[in-house]
Amino acid sequence: MSKRDFSSMQTNTPESQANNAVDRLHQSITQAVSHPTEELVDQAQNSLIHAEHAVQALQGSENGLAAEQTEAWLAEEKSRLAAVNVSEAND
Repeated sequence: MSKRDFSSMQTNTPESQANNAVDRLHQSITQAVSHPTEELVDQAQNSLIHAEHAVQALQGSENGLAAEQTEAWLAEEKSRLAAVNVSEAND
């Protein structure tokens, strides 16, 4: 098995998929905070939906601590997104 095959197997767990989704959400929100346009906020909203689905897939996970940490991180990111004010960029 090549190193790439092994790496793919490791990153294809529900936990890693959820963490990756929340990380992408974080990056998307960071862009929206820096440049609060409707387009970037919409992209962050779409990323939020994807991350929520990925985190929901962790329900009943054998690794409860990882699931809890990812859910907490998702909650923080949702708060960050809620604080983005698009109207400031349109003034």
